[in-house]
Amino acid sequence: MKTYSSIIFFSLLSFASCQKNHTENICDGIKNPNGKFIFKEILSDTAFEADTIFRDNYVQFQALDIYESVNWKLGADPRNWNKPDFSLSFVDALGTIPINFAGKKKPNIQCFPQDSGIYTSSQKLTVVEQVEKPYLTISPLVGRYKGYFTNDPTDTFITRIDYFDSLKYEIAVTGSKNFYWISNIPKGFISTLGWSYPELKNGQPIEMGYKCFQFGTGSSTIQGRGWLTSDTLNISYGNNIVGRKKFIGKKF
Repeated sequence: MKTYSSIIFFSLLSFASCQKNHTENICDGIKNPNGKFIFKEILSDTAFEADTIFRDNYVQFQALDIYESVNWKLGADPRNWNKPDFSLSFVDALGTIPINFAGKKKPNIQCFPQDSGIYTSSQKLTVVEQVEKPYLTISPLVGRYKGYFTNDPTDTFITRIDYFDSLKYEIAVTGSKNFYWISNIPKGFISTLGWSYPELKNGQPIEMGYKCFQFGTGSSTIQGRGWLTSDTLNISYGNNIVGRKKFIGKKF
């Protein structure tokens, strides 16, 4: 009988230990919302994460956690936005705009005893001008980049992103007298459009963001989407028909 009682005692201890461990582990891997959000600059069908944008492009605002309700305040604008993900144009604005976000959900006091259920954060969005002078801000993408497609890193070449500004350019040809242009992507590219200006023959126009861009059309095999990270140019080149590959180049 004594042995039987010992077995029951140790079984109860083991059960209590399991219960304790279960309670201690119930919050493992659970993260509380922190109110964080990101901006994305929208170019046609692609959005690039950014903190500075050209004002003629739309901006996507995106909360990074799930909430029961949200509220955004954009600078001095009296309006409120109540969706976790929405897009907006700042075509009439220039400068730095404070963005304040608040998300609410039922607090998880079991795992986070100080949880209030309200999660806030703030960031600043800078809006600059792409074309109109004298407010013009030139994209830091402008420059020369030596790099390669990652499927053949030994075959290096130079790609250029230029900003052209001259009265000589006819709007009927280039669309504007000041514009951005990408050249020599892929290596040795020559336009079939027969541009009237020699400096344009190895490239094509690009849709610009402040630190991002895209070129080509959905039906073109010569197309890509690019972005700048520090001094590194990244281009996702090609499409599903001809295949995709990545260019990486360092500014010099």
